[in-house]
Amino acid sequence: MLERQAATHDKQEKVERDKVKKALTKGNIEAAKIHAENAIRHHSESLNCKRMAARVDGVQARVANSAAQRQMAGNLKQTVSLMSKVTANMPLTETSKLMDSLEKNFEDLEVKTKVMDDAMQNATSVQQPVDLVAKLMQEMADEAGIEVNLNIPTAPVTTTSVAMKEQVSS
Repeated sequence: MLERQAATHDKQEKVERDKVKKALTKGNIEAAKIHAENAIRHHSESLNCKRMAARVDGVQARVANSAAQRQMAGNLKQTVSLMSKVTANMPLTETSKLMDSLEKNFEDLEVKTKVMDDAMQNATSVQQPVDLVAKLMQEMADEAGIEVNLNIPTAPVTTTSVAMKEQVSS
């Protein structure tokens, strides 16, 4: 639903931009200004809808993860209860083998849970690395033929000259 609203706002923004162009070609500056404000408002609303949709998706994923963990806790409780009954009638060697098997299964479950948690964190993360954002923005500016100075700090690049390397190796 939110994605559809965002798409609607994107379309309305394009319509408003066209109206700005028409108003400017007719020399109607006041109408162009009003349409420009509307285009900016629609753009902002589109971004807000997209942000909210991403947050809702993140919450849905967290709820699903919580339900899975709750079910896992219930299963572990049943397993421990059954194991207590079984170990009362079982020799020590069989109990040891069973415990090793349980430990292995539990470790596998921990790994799967960690992977799922990491995936959830990545899916719900709103911020992107600064260098990737800057790179994408620069690519888009290049495609549009616009010169942009983003002023985003990057990691310093260190270089070593050949003469310096020779001095170190001597």
